[in-house]
Amino acid sequence: MKIAILGAGAMGSMVGAFLKKGGGEVYFVDPYEAHMRAVTESGLTMDIEGHGRETVRVNGATVRAADVGVCDLVILLVKGINTTSTVQNSKALFGDNTVVLTLQNGIGNVDLLKELLPEENIGYGILKSSATLYAPGRIFGRDRFPDSPAGAFFYPLKKDTYCFEKYQKLAELFSAGGFIAALDENIDAVIWDKLYNNAVFNCPCAILQIAPQDFISHDMGTELYRQIGREVCEVATAKGIPMDANDYWTRHGLPSIPKKPVTVRHYTSAIHDVSRRNKTEVDFLNGAVYREGQKLGIPTPYNETIWRMTKVLEDTYDLKYVPEK
Repeated sequence: MKIAILGAGAMGSMVGAFLKKGGGEVYFVDPYEAHMRAVTESGLTMDIEGHGRETVRVNGATVRAADVGVCDLVILLVKGINTTSTVQNSKALFGDNTVVLTLQNGIGNVDLLKELLPEENIGYGILKSSATLYAPGRIFGRDRFPDSPAGAFFYPLKKDTYCFEKYQKLAELFSAGGFIAALDENIDAVIWDKLYNNAVFNCPCAILQIAPQDFISHDMGTELYRQIGREVCEVATAKGIPMDANDYWTRHGLPSIPKKPVTVRHYTSAIHDVSRRNKTEVDFLNGAVYREGQKLGIPTPYNETIWRMTKVLEDTYDLKYVPEK
């Protein structure tokens, strides 16, 4: 199966490498030219927890979709703010029977894809794994979170189509490559489960410019976490995805509170976005919770505030106060 990873940064590179190991014909498409060049010349070197270090050579790595041509399946891993433009600029990858699978963070990317592609060609899911691109052609990461049975979950938007067998084949390639993936018909529940963690930490920590461990260690941060998470659970439950706020706090919130002084700090992706003066994914995280709440008549003041504050932050990078020397 010919597969394009559209958005082959850290996560896309890891996913693509495992698919190549499993026997797929895999191509990377990403605007980061130095990374694409390094992968082309020397392969992708990855250090994955539990797998050790290895170098994987994919079938191609390029900044131009036209170099790859029509694929059987395209995995979309760009930021949500770039979904529409990326797909429009990568039409060379898509034929009438090409399946596109979004494994992007948050809620809202499927709606964008519906405006561009037939619904029967769309699949959606989430990654419960992590990776960091620390140099062109080099990543380190974890193929699945410790509390997750798989590193990727996905399902077609419409099951009863000719495309379903492609998702089955994709799951087989992942498995053959040593990456646990699940074709899960309860995919919405899995996506909202991850949205909970993204909503409570990602952009709140970016606004404050602190690590999640420091955020939840503070009494005020703990309460913000609880309230943001409560709203996520209320909206999901109203959508028919049962999420008990107290249960989520017990399983996710309490274990997150450091039991000893923090020595190693891990920062959210939104902090890195803000430090580089880039747009964040807040529209697909807290902003999505707010929008879904509005549709259902459920107030989400905490998520709305995080969304609005992050949008102001993104639009005022050039107006920051700089102390006089």
